[in-house]
Amino acid sequence: MATLKPIKLLILEHDENDLELLLYELKKGGLEFSPTIVGTKDEFVKALNDFTPDVILSDYSLPGFDGISAFHLKQQLCPDVPFIIVSGTIGEENAVELIKNGVTDYSIKDKLFTVLPKIKRAIKEASERQEKLIAEQNLRNSQRQLAEAQRISKIGSWELSSHGEMISCSDELYRILDLEIDAVLSFEIFLQFVHLDDKSRIFQAREKAVASGATEVAQFRIISKTGIEKCIEARGSQRQDANGISFIGTCQDITEKVKAEKQLADYSEQIARERLESQRKLVRASIEGQERERAEIGRELHDNINQILAVTKAYVEASLHEKDLQEELTERSIRNLQLAINEIRKISKSLVPPVMDKNGLVDSVQDLIENIRVVNPFAINFLYEKEQLRNIMPQQQLALYRIVQEQFNNIIKHAQAHTVNIELFEKNNFIDLNIQDDGKGFDPRERRKGVGLSNILSRIELFDGKLEVISSKGHGCTLKVHVPKMSKEVV
Repeated sequence: MATLKPIKLLILEHDENDLELLLYELKKGGLEFSPTIVGTKDEFVKALNDFTPDVILSDYSLPGFDGISAFHLKQQLCPDVPFIIVSGTIGEENAVELIKNGVTDYSIKDKLFTVLPKIKRAIKEASERQEKLIAEQNLRNSQRQLAEAQRISKIGSWELSSHGEMISCSDELYRILDLEIDAVLSFEIFLQFVHLDDKSRIFQAREKAVASGATEVAQFRIISKTGIEKCIEARGSQRQDANGISFIGTCQDITEKVKAEKQLADYSEQIARERLESQRKLVRASIEGQERERAEIGRELHDNINQILAVTKAYVEASLHEKDLQEELTERSIRNLQLAINEIRKISKSLVPPVMDKNGLVDSVQDLIENIRVVNPFAINFLYEKEQLRNIMPQQQLALYRIVQEQFNNIIKHAQAHTVNIELFEKNNFIDLNIQDDGKGFDPRERRKGVGLSNILSRIELFDGKLEVISSKGHGCTLKVHVPKMSKEVV
């Protein structure tokens, strides 16, 4: 017999002559084997543990020990190893009884030529048993893994006969229905769990599966045994084999998925509403800002420039009649006209946006600060990182400039501040603008957002930024702006 390695043969025999004849017969038959010879119980037990034999050949009767006792020891330590009795005294009835109790085979010492075929058959049967055990273990592992996968994915599998009887059903389907594992289940019983409004979907999918032969999908609701509403996605198809027509498929509990999709849809709808409201606020703030600017321009024109021009007109008219004062009145008229020109230039400069591509954000803010310092008695400190702020797109630079301009207007009108600190820097692709004053402050919970703060907020929201206002009465105000940097290359 051709083998990959010699058979490990444990021989329990005390008679040297019988042993010699047995070994001779095995070698004559061409058996490749590696023997271990023992003659006592202690030696036998030690060999079972250390030698780990493939086959055991045992005499039936030994001094102080016997084959039956050896067999029982073997069953305790290595039950899968073939055990063959080789004896000259065992009778036919005893041999049959031993085989019924688990002994692999027996052979008469007078017919040792039968030992070799029995060893080969025993090894083959042991190998087949081992392969079967491995296959059964693999099947159990596969079934366990499948059951675990179905539990994790909440998918139950089923097979129905053409009459709606349950041929097979996984445990997960019972869990989906909140049923006991041993509960009776059929197609009709399953339909009792289906929501009344959704039963037609199942029948339609079944008809399509029969007509097309393809797998059909149906989504429906069930009310489980415990009264819980669940969303189910079922897939099924018809199949035909030697056993007849049946239906196979799966049911997956997609309740959490449906809830998540609904939450996502609600969230998307909420975002759309908030975006629309934000756009409306932006338009309102823009209109309010325009109206305020127009009102301010109107006041400047009426209260200042109009008065200057009215006085100048009076000077000119007087000079036509007062020849002696003509030169003085003309000089006054010229001074007033120059004053009016300066005032108009001042208004124009506040309205016309600075050229950001040319001057840059930092330079434009510095120019604004210089103009404010001329007529306002508070100190202004400006900290910035000019190099990092060069590459911002012009629209964003202008928005930040207008925020600074707007907040300065608020400080001048309301804060009564002595010092204003401005910080402007870029970090991790975000721009931070902080404007802090030590004025009288206000309680944000009591104060309504004026047009100024509304304009600032609308400009920030335009670039997906955030605004934080920190203030309290008597402790000044800090305005914090945080917006994603939008570089020129992105535009």
